[in-house]
Amino acid sequence: MGAECCNKDCLKPSVIGYGVVAWLSSGAALGVGIWMLVEKSTYSSLLASLFYPVTIYILIAAGTFGFIFAVFGCAGAMTDSRCMLALFWITSFVVFTALGSTGFLALYYHDNVLRKDINIRQAINESETNGLKDVINMLQAEFQCCGERGNSDWHPLTIPTSCCPEDPSGQCVFSTTYDKGCEESLEKWVRENVFRAGWIALGLSLVQVLGLILTCCQYKALHDWNKKVD
Repeated sequence: MGAECCNKDCLKPSVIGYGVVAWLSSGAALGVGIWMLVEKSTYSSLLASLFYPVTIYILIAAGTFGFIFAVFGCAGAMTDSRCMLALFWITSFVVFTALGSTGFLALYYHDNVLRKDINIRQAINESETNGLKDVINMLQAEFQCCGERGNSDWHPLTIPTSCCPEDPSGQCVFSTTYDKGCEESLEKWVRENVFRAGWIALGLSLVQVLGLILTCCQYKALHDWNKKVD
């Protein structure tokens, strides 16, 4: 009975079904990556390293790669093509490796590196030349904060109106700024998004494991069947 369920005809529906699942899961990774790029990368320029944006781009790349090549799994199973199945296995392994490593690195970054990566004070000091003035103002207005750890990060003559609650007079001085700095708010914002991306990447990488096993079994079943025919 076990041998019968390991032949190519028995495995074919499973591989085709997995091809559809791989296509959907890769589309999900691509969708999450694009969503994070559009909606959740506003303040990535205030981080010292490129880890956060790189995580987003890897999600997009892995999702795109898997989304395109998932069709080879279905086509290979339906046409009994070992070449297509081999290509599908290779692409599934690449996607698995990319998503798995991204997930683990994202969670490591979340737990061990993130706090050191906050770079608001340097961005403020170089805001005249680095083009981040608008991003800093957006951060301060959205989270109702001022500077990295307080208004002391700003020179009294250059403190922006985004550091203060809306005032009809348009004036903003040290005595009227928000009490808290932006470090904690930015850290929480990045932490939530990195945590989400990390677990999504790990979850989708586990889906690839099933495909690697099924595709390998189908390839071997086709190989054995061809030997019998020959």
